[in-house]
Amino acid sequence: MAEPSWGRAERGIDDWVEAMRGRAGRLQALRDQVERVRVTATSANGAVTVTVDSTGSPVDVRFTEQAAARPGELGPLFMNTLNTARSRITAEVRAATEAQVGDDLPETRRMVVDAYRDRFGDEPPVPRRHDDDFSDDSYLS
Repeated sequence: MAEPSWGRAERGIDDWVEAMRGRAGRLQALRDQVERVRVTATSANGAVTVTVDSTGSPVDVRFTEQAAARPGELGPLFMNTLNTARSRITAEVRAATEAQVGDDLPETRRMVVDAYRDRFGDEPPVPRRHDDDFSDDSYLS
């Protein structure tokens, strides 16, 4: 005897609810993973190291003895290093999104990654030489 249509409909609804629970669980895991993102960048000369969280806020800043050599250049050097770290957040979020969501929710994946790309960019900025080079070398040599 064939199953009544209401039985198939009820089972279909149950399957849909389970699928939604699975997606909600993966999205919560994505949120948790993104909140744990930490990105570290170090200036080219090694004088400054900055770690940022997924919001782009610095959570750790370290200076070597080289940083004390030219304190007037420290501000721009710090900002370039901070911006480099921030520019790497998008790649970390993209990897987390692909791992948690995969191809199941392409619009959600695109929306999340695009939001981080819009805020932080996708490529490290090119530092100006005088901001990250404390050497005495001439720009013309």
